[in-house]
Amino acid sequence: MTEPRPTPEMIAQAAYWAAQLATDEATQDERDACEAWCQENPLHRLTMERMRGIDVQFEGTDDIGREVIETMVERRSRKTGRWGGLALGLLLLGGGGWLTAQTMAVRAWFPDYETARGEQRSVTLADGSSITIDTDAALSFRRSHDRRAITLFRGQILARVTKDAARPFIVETSDGSATAKGTAFIVRRDDEATTVTVIESHVRACPAKTGRENCADLSPGDRVRMGRGKLVHLAPIDPEAAAGWAQGWLAADDQPVVGLLRELNRYRAQPVSFDAAALSGIRVSGSYPLADPDRALDGIVRSSGLRLSRAPDGSPVVSRAK
Repeated sequence: MTEPRPTPEMIAQAAYWAAQLATDEATQDERDACEAWCQENPLHRLTMERMRGIDVQFEGTDDIGREVIETMVERRSRKTGRWGGLALGLLLLGGGGWLTAQTMAVRAWFPDYETARGEQRSVTLADGSSITIDTDAALSFRRSHDRRAITLFRGQILARVTKDAARPFIVETSDGSATAKGTAFIVRRDDEATTVTVIESHVRACPAKTGRENCADLSPGDRVRMGRGKLVHLAPIDPEAAAGWAQGWLAADDQPVVGLLRELNRYRAQPVSFDAAALSGIRVSGSYPLADPDRALDGIVRSSGLRLSRAPDGSPVVSRAK
């Protein structure tokens, strides 16, 4: 079940207030009016808080930033009318002059593709490339004369890229980017970082807000995590196993059961409860069907010798067998 999302009108209104209150000329009456609007609806306050949480200042608009701004203003103008587009224009170009992380936060409310918890889908993009979108993910795709770019707001994708030397294929997150001209690779955006895993050919990963000297060229099986301007190499992984989720399987090879249960919870409408400390040290191997999370849970419990019970509300609880 997806969380309630603000409407285009709510975002436009929040953008208007953000632009108004970001200036030194903002009056107390305006601040009171904004607070009254926030009190009308919990989504009003949520939208406003997200706008206020955007605090990186503009230091020069590059081509990518301009493209994002132009696209957002154009889309909002069509959907919310001229005033809505103007409000977003003020937010993105005026006030504090907010840029890349800010536009990404706004665009995340209107992705081109989105999956619910437990849902997976495959999409063929306009350039012929294909992507498999994992559970609870959101992304947008845009194509220009010199680049093809996915902006991944959350979740995980497997991209199989058609070759086009003139237009590299890029997957961007707020943590960095992964660039390929023709390959297969996985990008996963979690709350704290982005992980890039190469399945075929080669990919260049670059953390955000750093120079090219901090980029890394990756080969099949290579993995890196990007976050807070840093890039960290992870232990190599079997490419086929890494892409198992795209075939509908949760695979484990002597993996801690705690991590496997956390991963399974990404697909479950009713999460599994467990005491991570109590299950520490238990490892498990096997392949479990993501299309049937209950069956997957039963398999994990049997493989690890754990106990499955039910809480009073019917939700599953996993614990050590007595």
